Amino acid sequence: MESNIRRLEKEEISSFAEIVVNAYPGTSRNTAEFKQKYIDSLVSIQEKVDTVNFYGLFRNGKLTGGMRIHHFTMNVYGKLVEAGGVGLVAVDLLHKKEKVAKELIDYFISYFKEKGTSIVMLYPFRPDFYKKMGFGYGTKMNQYQIEPASFPKEVTKEGLMYLESSYKELIESCANRYARSTHGMILKTDHDLEILFKNPDHKLVGFMENGELKGYLVFTFKSVNNENFLVNNLIIKEFIYETPKALTQISHFLNTQADQVNRIILNTQDDDIEFLISESRNGSNHLIPSVYHETKTSGIGLMYKIIDVPKFLLHLPTDHLSNQACQVGVMIKDSFHSDEPQKWLLSYGNGKFAVDEYVLKSTDIEVELDISDFSSLAMGAISADKLYQYGRLKIKKSEDMAVIKQLFPHLQKPICMTAF
Repeated sequence: MESNIRRLEKEEISSFAEIVVNAYPGTSRNTAEFKQKYIDSLVSIQEKVDTVNFYGLFRNGKLTGGMRIHHFTMNVYGKLVEAGGVGLVAVDLLHKKEKVAKELIDYFISYFKEKGTSIVMLYPFRPDFYKKMGFGYGTKMNQYQIEPASFPKEVTKEGLMYLESSYKELIESCANRYARSTHGMILKTDHDLEILFKNPDHKLVGFMENGELKGYLVFTFKSVNNENFLVNNLIIKEFIYETPKALTQISHFLNTQADQVNRIILNTQDDDIEFLISESRNGSNHLIPSVYHETKTSGIGLMYKIIDVPKFLLHLPTDHLSNQACQVGVMIKDSFHSDEPQKWLLSYGNGKFAVDEYVLKSTDIEVELDISDFSSLAMGAISADKLYQYGRLKIKKSEDMAVIKQLFPHLQKPICMTAF
């Protein structure tokens, strides 16, 4: 059956909203009031936010599914590059198992490839589904449940203050300075800040130093026991700090909430929070053999797919490489698009990378892997060593791993705080 995918018109948004409400019943309410408010929100985004658009898949003139497409600016090893994102992929309940989602994702990838974008990303409703489409895992998210008194304590609350909407520019500057210095981060937009202050439950505390915002915390409260209004958890939605001083002062703020807050719920891609706090156990009392106390739970989420391999490879850092020239034949399988692998010759010499088409020949080094694993490797989410150990990265000679590890050094795992 022939499909047509295009940007939704204003009058078609209501049909898409109905599909979304049915597809994600756990995140919405099936009332006329909620639906109208939701429709108005989507229409407003479509008309006013130039980095977000809604697309629908039509068959025989009927909308059978849709998605939200995002245009991002992302830090890749210190370089700001254009990246694509997709969210709110929803399929009409009557058209499940008809490859609607597959066609939408295929269009999403082609859309950004035509625009010259080298990488796209998404949050999966099923990681295995998207891995088959060539998306690789990013950095895991860790959830800590911390007693407030476990955060380090300082002498004073100097520099701490509430942040109102009038501080939007300072917040944006702080967030984007951090993004420009952190691999994987996405630059904030005016729309992101509007959402931040639109939620009446959001509370913001920042740390000012010499007239500049050096860190901030976005949080909400959530009741632990409906029968006891005095017992609440503090849920951290966003935690940015540029300096150790900013971290210690904001940590002191969290420490002082001990009389009112049961636990502080912190979702972070930082694996080492145990070294910051004094009591790292999460309250589960779960013991992992032989005697390892549970401190956090972890999960996979954001996934990446490199859709223009030669262009993305040129974003890789070179300052860590030796002066010795090398050539590596890279064969990448992407069964979602073709049965034939992509073949590229990655060359390094005189401080520069070059990428050319690779014709099978007697090359010193050859590496073979799936596009999903290559995307994770190139983004730094996993090391070449690990992929080799797991049999996901194949080479002719094991001693060639030294060169592969130089080209893909696993310098820093990508950090992303943008939900979409």
